[in-house]
Amino acid sequence: MRKGIDLIGKAVITYDTGEQIERVQDLIFDQDSHSLLGLLVDEGGLFRATRVIPFTSIQAIGPNAVVVPSKKAIVKLRAVPEIRAIMKRNNVLKATRIFTVNGRDLGAMVDLYFDEQTGSVEGYEVSGGLFADAYSGRSFLPAPQTLKIGEDVAFVPVETADVWMQEQVGGIKGAVQAAGDGLQVTTAIAGQKLQEATQTATEKLQETTEAVGKRLQDVNQATVTSITNAIVDPAAQKAFVISKVAEQNVVAADGTLLVMQGQAVTFLIAHEAERLGMLDQLYRATGGPVVEVLSRKIQQTANTTSAQFQEIADTTSQKLQQGADIANEKLREMTRTAAAKLTNAVVDPEEQKALIINRVLECDVIAPDGTLLIAQGQLVTLEIADEAERQGVLDQLFRAAGGSLSTELSNLTNNFLASHVVEQALGRRVHHIVQTNEALVVAAPGQIVTPEVIKRAQTYQLEQTLLNAVGLTSTEVAYANANKTFAEASDLVVDGVIQIRDNASTLLVVLKERFEYLRKHALQVLEEQRMKQALGRPVNRIILDHKDNIILSPGDVITHRAIELARQADVLDILFSSVWKTSELAATVLLNSSPKAEVKTIQNSKFKVQN
Repeated sequence: MRKGIDLIGKAVITYDTGEQIERVQDLIFDQDSHSLLGLLVDEGGLFRATRVIPFTSIQAIGPNAVVVPSKKAIVKLRAVPEIRAIMKRNNVLKATRIFTVNGRDLGAMVDLYFDEQTGSVEGYEVSGGLFADAYSGRSFLPAPQTLKIGEDVAFVPVETADVWMQEQVGGIKGAVQAAGDGLQVTTAIAGQKLQEATQTATEKLQETTEAVGKRLQDVNQATVTSITNAIVDPAAQKAFVISKVAEQNVVAADGTLLVMQGQAVTFLIAHEAERLGMLDQLYRATGGPVVEVLSRKIQQTANTTSAQFQEIADTTSQKLQQGADIANEKLREMTRTAAAKLTNAVVDPEEQKALIINRVLECDVIAPDGTLLIAQGQLVTLEIADEAERQGVLDQLFRAAGGSLSTELSNLTNNFLASHVVEQALGRRVHHIVQTNEALVVAAPGQIVTPEVIKRAQTYQLEQTLLNAVGLTSTEVAYANANKTFAEASDLVVDGVIQIRDNASTLLVVLKERFEYLRKHALQVLEEQRMKQALGRPVNRIILDHKDNIILSPGDVITHRAIELARQADVLDILFSSVWKTSELAATVLLNSSPKAEVKTIQNSKFKVQN
């Protein structure tokens, strides 16, 4: 929608001649249908008639001008009876006061918002009165069918005023409140279950402690046995203990005494200990040197390993020295490739090129062969950007010219979150105007957000701006939604995981669509840049269309018409690449109007240069 006051003072331009013929002085609207009927461009006087532009005669409304097909779109007031009747009632936007039917002053009507396609008035901007008391300034009053506008005063039913004066809770506020209630219930249930689980765990722990202790003792004994057998072979243990005197008692698992302290070990005792799996205990009880044997084996292994390691180290050192340069070069190449892939994944190369043209470099850019491609402080031209792309360092040039990956990713992420949570703005009041770059109003100050407003914000990709206008951020809304989900029953966790996965897939789709949009925008900017550099310069070859018709001959100057013909013939790239690069042309080329003669002149000129 458009804001009415923005039209006042705008130039009226004719499409057929491109000249400015009038300026808009005021808006004319119908109180019964709440629609804009036309624009007043001349109030008239004693010797001249009032002139207007019917809304149906408006071709386009831009940010700087109103476009009409021709001068015939401006007509005298008497030629449009429905507008003439409105003008007699003086229903031109002139600070009409708005009252409820019971006498409450809602303020003065100072502006209106209308649909630029249909002319339908969607609401009025009100200043002062009850609206100002409630919302400290101007507010938005929708255009209900019950609003009756007179010459000085407009009346609105009490019920309508009450509905639109009351802020609806809705949105994030309700979500946070619901999340708090749900979280309180969930906490109580969790506390009860935790108490029951603690009691059960205590009983289980007491029952299990003894079994665990017994099991730990068995495992410890088995571990000691395994270590002893790993260090000293069981056969060597058996041979060692025979005829040795036990230094301590050795007791079997069933509690029977296998050998007493001071008793000599016989072959039968050693055999019985082996059968019972206690040979290692008997070995240690008779002074078997476990530690000494282990130390000796470690020393032997260390000596062998040291020699082998020294040999391997010498060989490896030689090979590392030989391959160091190759490895470093490969590492640098991998780093460059990874950085280029990351940059190109976030920002399309064509967009990179369009964004850096005419920017000043913040640091030097070095080509892969080590030569300086462009120095710090130098201005980036289209030729330099093309050369950087050819040498594979366009991403370096992009970053050196101030290109930021984090900014692009941050914008994409914020826009993605906002697009998924913008519904939380429903029912909230807009604090400041939301409009596009072309001055189209998405939401007016004081307006209550409706589904139509949200749809309009989504159409122009202004979800984040709308959230900000109602006092929310996408991060806050997302956090509140997360709290609400957490407070729900535990069986919804699985659904939440699935939703997160789906959102991740959606994010990829949104990113791809955003990249495609940026790519197309970058191509358009690049084409405009190349067009600007080509206009007014001659070409160095014949440019033909698909039917071999001549668009331009050598020496012809490139015009807008030539560019349009080349675009229709799909040879625009050929045209841009055929721009004459030298500052001067042979006079015969510029003066000769015959295409064949031009070709002949160019050929002769080249021949003379070669000779």
